[in-house]
Amino acid sequence: MVQKEVAERMKAGPGSKEYGAISLAVQYYAQPEIVATVSPACFIPKPAVFSSVIRLKKHLSLPENIKDEEFLFRVIRAAFNQRRKTLANALTNAGDLNQSREDVSIALKEMDLNESIRGEALSLKQFIELSSILLKSRHSAIL
Repeated sequence: MVQKEVAERMKAGPGSKEYGAISLAVQYYAQPEIVATVSPACFIPKPAVFSSVIRLKKHLSLPENIKDEEFLFRVIRAAFNQRRKTLANALTNAGDLNQSREDVSIALKEMDLNESIRGEALSLKQFIELSSILLKSRHSAIL
């Protein structure tokens, strides 16, 4: 059981204002389902918020094509750390990613995504693909 707003963030999909890094982290490992909403009147003392019971059905296997799970989650965090910025700007400005604007632009073009897209528009599958492309360009730059 968690605060209702947290449960909604866990379950949220691309394009909604609730969608964020926590949504992707939870959905990477499990399928979230809100099974009940609990009124504040059910508690003593009564809280100021509603609660939700959320079921997390663990995936039998993790998503495929993950080259570097840690890097994937760094890309996701960077995309949502500056929500109002475009994805290209957010990833370029993230110091721990060390991605050039050119590499980010090339990756977005390879995925047929507009450079003005924001992180909240990408699905988990798209973030996996993006991180894979960026990781590949990173390794090419080292060689």
